[in-house]
Amino acid sequence: MRETVKHFFVQEKGSPISVETTGISICDSNQYHARIKPNIVIIEYAFRGSGILLIEGKKYYVKTDDIYILPAGVSHEYISDADDPWGKFFMNLSGSLAQSLLVSFGLNNQFVFTAPALKEQFKEIIKTSFSDIPEAIKQPKLTSLYVEILYRLNQLNKESKKSSEAISLKNYLDENYNHIINSKELANQIYRSSDYCLKLFKREFGKTPYDYQIENKIRIACSLLQNTRKSVAEIAEFIGYDNPHYFASMFKTKVGITPSEYRKSSI
Repeated sequence: MRETVKHFFVQEKGSPISVETTGISICDSNQYHARIKPNIVIIEYAFRGSGILLIEGKKYYVKTDDIYILPAGVSHEYISDADDPWGKFFMNLSGSLAQSLLVSFGLNNQFVFTAPALKEQFKEIIKTSFSDIPEAIKQPKLTSLYVEILYRLNQLNKESKKSSEAISLKNYLDENYNHIINSKELANQIYRSSDYCLKLFKREFGKTPYDYQIENKIRIACSLLQNTRKSVAEIAEFIGYDNPHYFASMFKTKVGITPSEYRKSSI
């Protein structure tokens, strides 16, 4: 793993909130890390790639544009995807206020959030951390960005309260991107009819399960084309298409150019 890390001097022991480290992680294939009841709050943004987060035995799939927050005292493990490893911005904070703010914003029991709109806040964290401004100014500015992120996540939660059934359907699609999921298979996940699932998913997410599934596959394909040397045929198979020509045609319809052209344009 390659990391660019900024370490901060913690001003005084017992300070209610202090940013200890920030930085960028470029993970290797199958990068693994574990912490046992850490005494810091960890917040990370995946700007590319995907992987698995394990929190007290429960598995979460973390993909591009997802944020995960790990409260102090919560043991966890994570492993980067072998074929599509993470690139992440991160910030670690100590102090009782860092933890209590999670509770105040109702985020202490939710660990993973999809929030592409917050990428700029994380980029600002990195920019501020490595700038030439005095350390005494950096701490309050970084703390302010942390609070802003928590506030925005709280607002996103309020705006997007989804039924548990709809979330189960979405999670199943996210976790099973490597094959084509038909309506019957999806409906079996919540023991409902296919018609019920279609209407529920469209009402909650504004698109059909099929359209969501295709968008997810295109997003993964784009990331693999940009960040790996996998052939178009290998990428097609990775996301569930036996016929690479069909995949290439579908990709061009959705993106406007062929997979090969997309790869060249990303170099």
